[in-house]
Amino acid sequence: MHTPPEGANPFLYTLLVFIHIFATMVAVGLNASYVIWILRGSKETASLPFALRGVKFIDDYVANPCYLAGGVTGVLMILMGKAVAPFLWVAIGLYVLAMAIAYGVYTPLLSRQIQTLAAKGAGDAEYQQLAQRSNQVGMLMGILVVVILLLKIFEPPLW
Repeated sequence: MHTPPEGANPFLYTLLVFIHIFATMVAVGLNASYVIWILRGSKETASLPFALRGVKFIDDYVANPCYLAGGVTGVLMILMGKAVAPFLWVAIGLYVLAMAIAYGVYTPLLSRQIQTLAAKGAGDAEYQQLAQRSNQVGMLMGILVVVILLLKIFEPPLW
């Protein structure tokens, strides 16, 4: 059980912890599924537009909002008095970086990838380049999320 900070409302704090963990689980799980969607679509070219639009929909309307909910609940827990250990500062910094990449790079890149696929097809060199870049950015964000999870689970003494 997550013990609430001194002076914090125990029910509200526990509710925030639940929302924080649940929202993060949903977001991470859905992000992990993108690889499956895209690989399936790539193997069945006729399904590729549907797969990419599905990833875009999940990313825009479920995964990213869940990540935002995780960030908001984390801030609220800190405002309630949760101590911020060094590992948590690093996790927060990586979270901000991951969100900046998600909204500033991955989402626009995925939109361009979908548009290029519709206009030129999966065999087009520009589409292939966008798909490769999208995969690389997705892997980078996945690594950031795994590092954040490792920091939050193992709580290493960093300094």
